[in-house]
Amino acid sequence: MKSNIIIVVITLALVFSCKKKEEAKVNYTDENSGTVFKEKLSNQKLMDSLEKLVLYSGDTLAYNQLKGVHYMGEQKLAGLLYYSLIMSNKYHYKKASYDVFDILTYDEKAVDEKTKKMANEYLDMSK
Repeated sequence: MKSNIIIVVITLALVFSCKKKEEAKVNYTDENSGTVFKEKLSNQKLMDSLEKLVLYSGDTLAYNQLKGVHYMGEQKLAGLLYYSLIMSNKYHYKKASYDVFDILTYDEKAVDEKTKKMANEYLDMSK
């Protein structure tokens, strides 16, 4: 009896595992990622929602999405520093601390000693 049950279970497992799997569908578009993220950057409702989640909840997923929008929308330096500082100082988010360091040292030739010192403090906080 046990052997019959085992044979039936193995047979069913083989039958179900051999079904043809659907091929993954890929959506192609003429838009590049920069265009998509620039559209997100101009979507005020989305940006307000992400900003509130970051500033008042310390939501790391929202921060990373906001970071992606700023990076791909070519707003890394102008837009992200504020949110990175809040996430680093208020919520002790190490990735945000590294982002502060990265933004402050973006152009090493332009960075003065005081800013380098502050950037290095954020680098230490990111570890």
